[in-house]
Amino acid sequence: MTPTKIAALEMVAELRLGLQATGVLLEFGEGLKRTSNSPTIHVVSADQLLETFSGQSTRSRIPRLRLVVCDGLEQLNATYELALSLLRMSEQTSFTRFIGISASLHDAVDLAQWLGVEDASIHSFRPQDRDQSVVTYRQTFSIPYSVSFIKAMVKPAHRAIQDSPPGSPVLLFVPSRGQTRSVALDLITRCTLEMETGRGYIPENISDDLLEIYCTRLQDTTLLDFVQKGIGFFHLGIGKGDRVLMLEMFAEGIIRVLIVSKDACWSVPTRATVVIVMGTQYIHVEGQGTLRQIRDYTLTEVVRMQSRAIQQSGTGFFHLFCQAESLEIYSRFLDEGLPLESQLLDSQAFREWVRSFCAVNQGKQHIVDALSFTLLAHRVVSNPSYYGFTTRERDQNLSAIVDQIVDEIHGQMAVTT
Repeated sequence: MTPTKIAALEMVAELRLGLQATGVLLEFGEGLKRTSNSPTIHVVSADQLLETFSGQSTRSRIPRLRLVVCDGLEQLNATYELALSLLRMSEQTSFTRFIGISASLHDAVDLAQWLGVEDASIHSFRPQDRDQSVVTYRQTFSIPYSVSFIKAMVKPAHRAIQDSPPGSPVLLFVPSRGQTRSVALDLITRCTLEMETGRGYIPENISDDLLEIYCTRLQDTTLLDFVQKGIGFFHLGIGKGDRVLMLEMFAEGIIRVLIVSKDACWSVPTRATVVIVMGTQYIHVEGQGTLRQIRDYTLTEVVRMQSRAIQQSGTGFFHLFCQAESLEIYSRFLDEGLPLESQLLDSQAFREWVRSFCAVNQGKQHIVDALSFTLLAHRVVSNPSYYGFTTRERDQNLSAIVDQIVDEIHGQMAVTT
């Protein structure tokens, strides 16, 4: 089970390589309710699993389910928590084992207890204890978020690329798609001034003939000038064919620098020796573009970007550029692990879940019992003030949550009537 469909597709691609000639079936997204005589691995995203439990099947068991591996639990959102809670509720009388895998967390105890993991089976490591070494560099700037701020980071970014092992691949994250090309142009200018070469970041072992073969495959000719300097792009504003080609050239070492927009940090399927994060703020646009706010990257986004620097062997290098006032909080959780709280209370999915119980005239106690299978039930005891409670009494807090939401649902139904 993965937090997103993109992560599920990436997992399917990796498993296919390892399952060849083993006789184990591999299915994606569908077929969870089907029985099979052959060993089967189902790869499913949180929203796909939630769909599986919709309607009459909400409380039915999944036949012959023996093991559930929950990947990427640091990305636990309302959909992931709700889907996994329904699965745990349906399998409560079975012998199904649950295994959780997550990036380093500040406190993994409640998460493990939620999955029914015994204390002796909890293995929690700090980020600095990881097997693959990642060297982290941090640099701060006093310039507010602006075009000038982005330009101020180009020189240290270029220096980080030049100081890395010769020919090593580089992932460079920028706040938005619109900034990818301007940053690329500034990097090319910096590279030309300092290195006095017309080849930009193209490694010396890449011949012009080989480069030309790949360049003729580009569908968007406006990318040509960048690719010929060893810089590529990855974001959803680029056609799928060119995105795949960029990844291929990056893997072959023809493109050395791949510039990725923030919103593509979850979908970029590759890693690099060097990862550079140019700023930790972006402009969030709502409605018709009338409301624009400067927001900070979430901690999970920064950790996701850092994880791209982890190599199968050797050392990765992670460079974080940010405003001075943001450094402390990012550094703390990069060093100590991520905090994790339930997002159920503020989600519409949770209200629809409660509404489904009300629709079949289930009593409030039944809803409270169902709610006890969620991570929220553990966190209202461990950290009640975060959820607006003053007591650590679990049942009392859960009852208050259910009362509030049921009253809210009844009020909406009355208005509709």
